[in-house]
Amino acid sequence: MSSLADERAIAISVFLVFLAGCLFISMLTSPDLHEGMDDFFAPQGSTNPLRQGIAFTGDFISAAGVLYLCGIVAVGSYDGILVIAATALSPVLMKIWLAERLPTGPGWSLGDVLSRRLPAGPARRAAGIATLVVSIPLLIAQLVPIGQITASLMGLPGEHGEMAGIALVGILILSCAAIGGVRGSTLLQIVKTVGFLLVAPLLAALVLARFDWDYGEVLAQAAQGSGAGEAYLAPGRLFGTDFVGRLDTLSLAVTVLLGTAFLPHLVMRLSTSRTAESARRASSWAVAAICLISVAVAVIGYGMQALAGAKQLEDAGPRGSNNLLLLAAALDGSDPNSPDSPGTLLTFIACAAFLTVLASASVLLLAGSAAIVHDMGRHRHAPAGQVNPHRPLRARIALVIVGVVCIALAVFGRTADAQFWLVLTYTEAATVVLPALGCALLWRDFTLRGLRWCVYGGTLVTLALLAVSPAVSGSPDSVFPDEDWVVFPLYAPGLLSVPLAFLLAWAGTRLTPASRIEPAPANPQRTGRSEDLLSATGARRP
Repeated sequence: MSSLADERAIAISVFLVFLAGCLFISMLTSPDLHEGMDDFFAPQGSTNPLRQGIAFTGDFISAAGVLYLCGIVAVGSYDGILVIAATALSPVLMKIWLAERLPTGPGWSLGDVLSRRLPAGPARRAAGIATLVVSIPLLIAQLVPIGQITASLMGLPGEHGEMAGIALVGILILSCAAIGGVRGSTLLQIVKTVGFLLVAPLLAALVLARFDWDYGEVLAQAAQGSGAGEAYLAPGRLFGTDFVGRLDTLSLAVTVLLGTAFLPHLVMRLSTSRTAESARRASSWAVAAICLISVAVAVIGYGMQALAGAKQLEDAGPRGSNNLLLLAAALDGSDPNSPDSPGTLLTFIACAAFLTVLASASVLLLAGSAAIVHDMGRHRHAPAGQVNPHRPLRARIALVIVGVVCIALAVFGRTADAQFWLVLTYTEAATVVLPALGCALLWRDFTLRGLRWCVYGGTLVTLALLAVSPAVSGSPDSVFPDEDWVVFPLYAPGLLSVPLAFLLAWAGTRLTPASRIEPAPANPQRTGRSEDLLSATGARRP
């Protein structure tokens, strides 16, 4: 007992020292310590494609997403690999399509991008709402698993322990984001990316070393541990082998592909590049890093199934959540039935996961704060590309409000697995941001009514479809497993919600009276090459 207490004390001490280091970095990079208080939102370091590419990779990686991918490979096998492939292709989509077309120049939010083609005030308001409905579920998905990992590390038992862990982690992340601003979050993103590029291959190497570097043996043991035998490696493990199940798997992959590529904070990171060439170079670094991490996650996912087994994974949580703790316990040599013992690897994973969540959540909190202060505040009518000064206190108050709401939702909605919040996030991004951004950049006749129908109507469509889907009721992994009001059969409704959102955007534009069609600005303020600007606006040369 004394030895166990000593091990836990050491683990907690290491974790607290790590937290202190994160707080120190945030204080060191705080705008309060430098001249110019107006750079709380202003992106930094955009002149260096390598630096921006590393930060962009950090924006792309989220702890909840990685845990979900590890778990979905462990449970879904072939179907999980399909979802990983969609994730790896997402930055390629951003490089090929977005990097060529996003207008470059100063900006703090998604509203700054849309307001270059549409009336500033209403366009920014719609963009601010779209940013919030995408960012808040993703923030909740970050807080739930890291709160559970922290509770396990510190020995906080039961539901109250999980609630305390989520609240503690949320307050620490909120403090770091409020202190450091975008400078702190960017530096943390870079540190996180470098660390993740080391941690993910290291865990994959430890799994392979456990099976004498034989990946075929890993697959064989995973199939045996799943209890399904050879059927484990066949398609249909996630949602079934019938037509609806295959369609649901395809819908999930498409939703992840499109939704990840059009998250608002990723769009803003890419749009702050000076030219399309620098945006392409930055996204190229992200493509290489994400591919490396995806390969490592595939190995880790099968290793989780091989070392823990189906029963342990099911008890820990469906497709993600605490499953990585079982892998840490098995690799540490402890009892997989008791993953709460604070082994060395568990402490290491807890620190890496906290850094990942800290960096990702800081960016999301800043995006939510900018949506409230800049896109929905009194400065929303400013011309496109014009950066107005904001009081940092007002920005921090908005950030705290968003953070407190997310912490409360994470604490009281912790029974909803992180996978539900991730599906909601990716579906909202694919249904709302993709049509709004695509139409604004490619369709010269796109109107404000089309944008409103797309954003508000697309949000209602997504929420309605999810509410009557197996993600909310009717299945063991749903939010309300004991209820059943399923009408729509797909777990991820992206295959239907995305076309409906494009249809709403088209209908809203076509139903706009000709006398009220809003012309594009004659001379939008942008920086970069003239060819890039013409490509971004769809304009012809005079």
